[in-house]
Amino acid sequence: MSVTPSPPPCRVPAGSTTDFPYGPMADSGYGNPVFYHAFCDDFDNSLGATGLWTVSAGGAGTVANAAGDGGLALFTTAGATNNFESIQTPSAGFTLPQGALAGKKAFFLTRLQLSDITNSAFIAGLISINATPFTSIADGVYFQKSSGGTVLNIISAIASTLTTTAIPVAFYNTFFANAVNIDLGWYIDRNGYLNAFVGQQLVGYLPQSGSGAVNSAGVSVSPTVGRCVQVTGLSLSTANLAPTLGVQTGQASSKTMTVDFVVAQKER
Repeated sequence: MSVTPSPPPCRVPAGSTTDFPYGPMADSGYGNPVFYHAFCDDFDNSLGATGLWTVSAGGAGTVANAAGDGGLALFTTAGATNNFESIQTPSAGFTLPQGALAGKKAFFLTRLQLSDITNSAFIAGLISINATPFTSIADGVYFQKSSGGTVLNIISAIASTLTTTAIPVAFYNTFFANAVNIDLGWYIDRNGYLNAFVGQQLVGYLPQSGSGAVNSAGVSVSPTVGRCVQVTGLSLSTANLAPTLGVQTGQASSKTMTVDFVVAQKER
């Protein structure tokens, strides 16, 4: 099957900017690169002793850059039950939009796949610094799946008190499978609402109208139109948080998780 082509790029010969007319970079055609605090990793060469991440393990597994289109990170656990591999930025550089920061926007997005969607657990999001994230998470907002099932959750944690919202299975049951990519994103809007997005192709050009590429079963892989969950009236942690990804075994055999990219953004 041919790849769906993206449309021609928009050409702005003089550039564009995110600065207000009175801003210090208002006339720069490049735009203001620090309008958002952003962390993005496409996993081309960021892992290892001098990389961007702190690697934590509950066993003798590995996390390493792997060959593959788009840049990949391959998480490989050891073979014992509850072994895990996780990565986290060494400094907790993100806070959620609450208190004096209420009304700001924050975003998280990743693409990953699991070798065994049933007998492994994973986490993906912003959490407080934690070398054993599958034991407990004190603060953060993150996606989670437990071993022994395939239900995806989005969780808000404040001082170890968790508010868990299940993602309706209808949004992912047609494609959530072993060794198949799934895109997971959340967005905290100006009202402080937590919006979750789950799809097979949330990044890259495919028409949002529902037309476009289909899988071998004839099911459209076009992006889900809009959010699949909105959580309102939610209190948010005041803690400093770090981008975090991890996978854990649910049985005595090695499991893998492959991550294509991860991005976190917070409006300044």
